[in-house]
Amino acid sequence: MKRVFIILLAALLLFCGAGGAAVSSFYVDVFDAGNGNAPIQGASVTLADKSSATLYTASAGTAVFKDVEYPKTYTVTVSKTGYIPQTKTVSIKDANQREPVYLSLETPVLITVTGNDGKPVSNADVAINKKSAGKTDANGRLHASMIRGSYNTVEISAPAYLSYSKELFLEKDASALSIELSLSRVNPLILVYSEGKEPVSGASVFINGNLAAYTDSYGRAQLATYTAGTYDLKVEADDFAVYTGKAEFTENNKAVTVELSYATAVITVKALANDKPVAETVIYFDGDIRGITDANGVYTTTSAPGAKIHISASHDGYSANGVTYTVEAGDDNLVIISMEQNVPVVLIGIGIFAVLIILAILVLVISGRRRKPVQSPPRSYPPTNKRDSL
Repeated sequence: MKRVFIILLAALLLFCGAGGAAVSSFYVDVFDAGNGNAPIQGASVTLADKSSATLYTASAGTAVFKDVEYPKTYTVTVSKTGYIPQTKTVSIKDANQREPVYLSLETPVLITVTGNDGKPVSNADVAINKKSAGKTDANGRLHASMIRGSYNTVEISAPAYLSYSKELFLEKDASALSIELSLSRVNPLILVYSEGKEPVSGASVFINGNLAAYTDSYGRAQLATYTAGTYDLKVEADDFAVYTGKAEFTENNKAVTVELSYATAVITVKALANDKPVAETVIYFDGDIRGITDANGVYTTTSAPGAKIHISASHDGYSANGVTYTVEAGDDNLVIISMEQNVPVVLIGIGIFAVLIILAILVLVISGRRRKPVQSPPRSYPPTNKRDSL
């Protein structure tokens, strides 16, 4: 009977031990073996048995798994981009047990990016597994960390090329990767407007110095097919200043808007009196004072071609008639303002006074002639027969 009791007690203890395994926290500390054993943040840590759990290390390089059964054996896998991953078997025997893992930097992969035209693609943005790896150099090359023996998400973007995004499997012994980008082709549209937001028709559009198209009545110039990229743009139109700048043609920017400024034309105004210059003459444009003529009777300014201006002038002692002038493109707009010199009031008064005196004299002369007596002719007497007494 005693023997049976001992057997039953042992079976009970064994049953209780199997069904009531202890649980505790398990710590995995990840360090950089090539950097003075500095902690590695963001490393992926997987604790696997029948069910797996994955955590990421915090700033101290530690991943904490809670409610882990022990004693028990687990598989621990630690990985991080740029490091050689490690997998090890760990027997957890004690509560709050810690397991250090030392990662070493892996050899980077040489990524070479070219276009389908065979040319290296420089300054291309490369991202590996959703994280920026940098930009390609002048030879289209970049050294980047990738996970070997696994799929990696590779994303590349570069001006003039279609965006690239693929899942690529990298062999364990791979050391280089070549990627070809396709050139992006677009049909750009140039929209040309004036300062007043009016479409400019008949404008000449030049791309990299070559005439590419003319704008229609809506100010639009549809170009031929171009490779996406940045080009030199020049637009010329009558009565407008020449536009020069850069135009970027991309898949997302197929229309470029250009605003032309009105060209400035030179206007020369001359104030002349009897073909002689009249200095310090005030010049008016549409009734507003614009400037004063110099010693040569000249005033020079600028205006927009096509503008219709009433030009007038004023100067003490002179009178002038204004002229209406339509400005032409160029610098040959010459406007002559004829000045008439006014007679001074004093001279007019003296002249009038002199005329009055002359008239008065004439009146007196005429009147004197009318009043002068007429002399009678001497009388003649008939002869007598009387002799002289002597």
